[in-house]
Amino acid sequence: MLRRTYIRTSAATFATLGATLLGACSMGASSPGQAGRGPARDAEPSGPVTMMTGGGAAEEAALKPVFAALATKHSKLTVEYTPGGTGGVNAAYNEKLASLMAGGAAPDVFKSAPFGFGQFAHAGAYLALDDRLRRQAAEVKPEDFFPSHLEGSKYGGKLYALSQSGAPQALWLNVDLWQREGLTLPSWDSTWADLLRASQALTKRDGGPNAIQLGMNRPDWVSWIWSAGGDIYNAEGTRMLIDQPPAIEALTWLQDAVQKHRVAPNQEELADTGLSAFPNGRLGANIVNRGALGMYRAIDGFTYDAAPLPKGPKGRVAHTAVGHTSVWSGSKAPDAAFTVLNFVCGVEGQRLYYADGFGHPSRRSVTQETWFKEFKTPRSASNRINTIFPDTLTRNEARAITPHPRESDINQAVLRNLATLWNGAKTPRDVAAAIIAETSPMMLK
Repeated sequence: MLRRTYIRTSAATFATLGATLLGACSMGASSPGQAGRGPARDAEPSGPVTMMTGGGAAEEAALKPVFAALATKHSKLTVEYTPGGTGGVNAAYNEKLASLMAGGAAPDVFKSAPFGFGQFAHAGAYLALDDRLRRQAAEVKPEDFFPSHLEGSKYGGKLYALSQSGAPQALWLNVDLWQREGLTLPSWDSTWADLLRASQALTKRDGGPNAIQLGMNRPDWVSWIWSAGGDIYNAEGTRMLIDQPPAIEALTWLQDAVQKHRVAPNQEELADTGLSAFPNGRLGANIVNRGALGMYRAIDGFTYDAAPLPKGPKGRVAHTAVGHTSVWSGSKAPDAAFTVLNFVCGVEGQRLYYADGFGHPSRRSVTQETWFKEFKTPRSASNRINTIFPDTLTRNEARAITPHPRESDINQAVLRNLATLWNGAKTPRDVAAAIIAETSPMMLK
């Protein structure tokens, strides 16, 4: 399952934030150079620009060469980096960021996370980037971003972020276990049925409460619903769709994998990390994006590889996490801030940031460079650990969550109710009905 952090910033915090930003925008509209014209742009941006991310030793180390290269290219520009101190872009980080915005002291450039982007966009936290992209298209090269990264950074038809990272879901395979059972590794033509058959062969039980070995971990519910032809809510964000036949088909497959076929972990088996954690060698396949490679690089007990998600009834649609990086709408130095944003999310910035090989750039061109395509770890079976993810994006078989002002609350409601799907306490239809009852009041009117 995708290891993602879910944002749950309080409604009160966002209400305060929205009111504060509305007032700031109203005052800014009458300022010289702001109304009716695109922002003026100095020949050479200068001055300090503040930037905040979740922080952590690995991220801060990766950003150092990026900032050093930026200083060489723009000698009059300095970046004052402030890590969030929250250990990542998580709920605490987003609460902190929203509070800084409400107090008028937010960083000029910052990251936000999936299942929270829509809330910040709706509150007016981001500077719209469309005009700058039009004027600086040759420099920014928006066509070099994967389409799902750009589309996933839009709200209300406007672009509010550039993506610094982001990979779609895929299968991570314990190659040794698959070969031991004489199984062919999944291909681009593999289906849900193929994955189920392989998982049945891989699952081993001896009559005890927990399996000895499991075929797969729990699949990503978002990717499964999309691959069945369904969706969470409609494009307008006005109606939940999780009770429609395609979504029910996906939820039924997911429940059957745990309760009927017993090839994915039940709650007790999920708690047994020796069984359900992929690096421990007792799991045939894990469904997660390339960010997991930062942990999987330490695997030394077996050979592993990556493969595309299997096709559902309507094809393959892999959930993509987008590394939204934005300029604060209240920034007093928007041009300089955009220069920093563009460099951090640009080809040179991503090349430096991902020099260790473990993340996933959002630039097509960077994923095609030899250092990335041929990256290896001691126990990786092939370079598919690098190529499966950008290939999925290039094939247009991936997408990001459609931003919604209540996307965090919707996601939390889905997760709470999915607990009764996994444990078999409710049928998929009843689970969907419970989700609809809880989330329908959150829909846009």
